[in-house]
Amino acid sequence: MFLTYILPFLASFILSLILTWSIKKIALYFKIVDQPGERKIHKSATPLLGGAAIFVTFFGVLFFYSDRFLAGNLDWRHLLGFFSGALLIIIGGILDDKYNLPAKWQIIFPLLAILAVVVGGVEIEKITNPFGGFIYLKDLVIVGPALIALWLLGMMYTTKLLDGVDGLVSGVGAIGALVIFLFTLTTKYFQPDIALAAVILFGSALGFLIFNFYPAKIFLGEGGSLFFGYVLGVLAIISGGKIAIALLIMGIPILDVAWTIMRRLFQGKNPFRFADNKHLHHRLLNLGLNQRQTVLVFYFFSLVFGLSSLFLQSRGKLLVLLLLLIIMLAIVIVFQFLDKRRENAKPSLLLHICCAPCATYISSVRLQPSYNLTWFFYNPNLVSQEEYDKRLQYVKLMAAKFFIPLIIVPYEHGTWCKLVKGREGDAERGARCQLCYLDRLRATVNLAAAKKFDFFATSLTVSPYKDKEAIEKMSRKLAAKKGIKFLEEDFQAADAYRRSQELAKELGIYRQKFCGCEYSIIKKQK
Repeated sequence: MFLTYILPFLASFILSLILTWSIKKIALYFKIVDQPGERKIHKSATPLLGGAAIFVTFFGVLFFYSDRFLAGNLDWRHLLGFFSGALLIIIGGILDDKYNLPAKWQIIFPLLAILAVVVGGVEIEKITNPFGGFIYLKDLVIVGPALIALWLLGMMYTTKLLDGVDGLVSGVGAIGALVIFLFTLTTKYFQPDIALAAVILFGSALGFLIFNFYPAKIFLGEGGSLFFGYVLGVLAIISGGKIAIALLIMGIPILDVAWTIMRRLFQGKNPFRFADNKHLHHRLLNLGLNQRQTVLVFYFFSLVFGLSSLFLQSRGKLLVLLLLLIIMLAIVIVFQFLDKRRENAKPSLLLHICCAPCATYISSVRLQPSYNLTWFFYNPNLVSQEEYDKRLQYVKLMAAKFFIPLIIVPYEHGTWCKLVKGREGDAERGARCQLCYLDRLRATVNLAAAKKFDFFATSLTVSPYKDKEAIEKMSRKLAAKKGIKFLEEDFQAADAYRRSQELAKELGIYRQKFCGCEYSIIKKQK
């Protein structure tokens, strides 16, 4: 029986190799690449669009062999809906890889893909009751499509968020395809059409994995990361509601995403707005595992729990799912304990910040790994309430994104005007600016002393347009008077200002074109 599927497997594997190599060249030619960044693991520009190679391979081979195997669960209407949804995902992914679409546009393509699947006649007729019998949904018109939408969105966004380490999604996707293939060949659940689709996906994923395993020569891209979740999710439904199998294969990643959403909700954060480095694969890397070891951990869990589904009935699968939940809870508890111990061991740092662009880079890249960081937003020099509010808006967003506590002093420009009265005609970086630096530094030092911070610093020294030497000299004098330590670190080293601007652009942060006060605007205009 297995011999019947060798040719489709080999065809998909070889075609995937060829197309991945070709699309890698195309992505480089059109500069559709993922640039390295401070928040990313890879160190060089890497081609995207890998999902397109898997898509063309999977459906190309499937259509080629459909006259021999297509029967039963996977009829032509299902297949066309399945194909249309995947095509929409890949198109959306290519557009996002090239133009970096806003999140509100990214979600449109997965939703349209789900609609295509439902219109194609894919439905959930019944759900197996682990305690016996079935729960029938055919008469509940809305419930079935709603469950399909929830299931596919969950699967797609699990693989999307999982795509943070070389070879992780493509490898787990290959394991998922292999398990579904083996399951649909068993005597009790024999489904040759689903087995065909699964073995073709297995070959397509392995061919791509040759280029995607660490160190990756090409990435899946947005479309590819969604594609694996989409295909596995649809196959689980079409094969007769074998959702428990997909849950066992993807159990750890799904629970990781669920915990991430819950954690952000508990912290009062939008669970879908920002990425962070708290996913399980990030934590494993932080523990000292390399990328290969990290993906092998995921491969192990997916393979073991996925293969267990071949030998278990409904109740057994439920018990294994509960075991997965217990394992994930244990992982969460261990990492929470390690995080707490690590945080308690760090010295505290109060960082005065003038704006989000200068503060975000040095905070996320240099300071957070070594310090318990708090931001202090005190800038009475800003020319208007509007400018103050605009800068503060992005400061709050970045503080939320990187989980940095934020202390805010309300806007009071009148006091600052009195401070610099008579110095209106001074040159930039002259006496007026010196008074402005001193005012903000004094407020920072006083707060740091009152709150018993170990260190203080200011993001003012990031910009080459500020008098860095004068600011550092003032900081040392104030530190000596208050008996608190000034953090002696060169925030301009390693081209930090340029990198801060690049990161700000990447994150969509407001980048002001003047220092802040009305006199810096006049100088800019001149």
